[in-house]
Amino acid sequence: MASFVIIGANGHQGSATARALLAAGAKVHALVRDPQTEAAQQLASQGATLFTYRDFGDFDGVRAAAQGCRGVFMALWPTADAEAQARGIVAACAEAGVTSVVLSTAWYTGSPEKWNVGGGRGRGAQQLDPSPDPAMIEYFEGKAALERAVRESGLRHTVLRPSWIHYNYTLPLAAVAYPELVARAELAYPHDVDAVRMAHIDEADIGRFAAAAFLDSDSDPGRFDGEVIELGNENLTGREARDIIARVTGRDIGLRRKTAEEVEAAEAANPLQKFQRWASRVDVTIDGEALRRKYGIDLTSFEDYVRREKDRILATLPPVEQ
Repeated sequence: MASFVIIGANGHQGSATARALLAAGAKVHALVRDPQTEAAQQLASQGATLFTYRDFGDFDGVRAAAQGCRGVFMALWPTADAEAQARGIVAACAEAGVTSVVLSTAWYTGSPEKWNVGGGRGRGAQQLDPSPDPAMIEYFEGKAALERAVRESGLRHTVLRPSWIHYNYTLPLAAVAYPELVARAELAYPHDVDAVRMAHIDEADIGRFAAAAFLDSDSDPGRFDGEVIELGNENLTGREARDIIARVTGRDIGLRRKTAEEVEAAEAANPLQKFQRWASRVDVTIDGEALRRKYGIDLTSFEDYVRREKDRILATLPPVEQ
């Protein structure tokens, strides 16, 4: 069975891809910064071979890990030097003999008409500044640059664009995506909790799509080669997400709409909060059933995710007051 190198294998998406490949019988070279972390050790126990690198600019470390591998998976945060890092990573992998790359970016990266817009007025949104948001533009332009680097690499490639990932409801991401959930078992949104829907996807599904893109590239190259795939399953409202968490965990979960002042303060503290208000500005839903029919890959419901990760969800919530 072929080998594949996973850049940042102890991250959520990298580890999910590694697990999916290992489950399919493939060999995995897991590139991590610290091989002693729990995530890295879990991958090693499942059969992955660990390699270390200094950071995304350590192309010698990448090249060493990629030796003997057919494909590379990466999901980079769109920092100022991310495009140069992506080009360097792909070049180092190509020098090692890699012939295909799967890149994970973000939903609607290729649709600037959706993100180069104001973030304020829209379906159920608080009435804030309607001008285009520089942070959102910078984020998506960075993701677009990563996609450009992969397209221009000359390697066979597939781009995955995940939507709102389920792990945003658990620590550590919940502390910035849903700080009220961590502080007082409450989901608080910048928009109408019944009117606005946002596509959700599970990290395990991202891994399954990445693994399929690698493993099917020889038997059915037209299925994934050159594809850009918007990944989303259920389009949930805030109330639907709250009801699922409450039902599965048995905890009372609050639900409310934030004031305009709260929204501004939250977004100033962490730009990740902007994505929720973005969903009220434009349609960011995805047809999960069409995705399932086209690629034949089952998708995980949010309820199944909460059941699977119930202990992590409970650990995210504050203790019950006695």
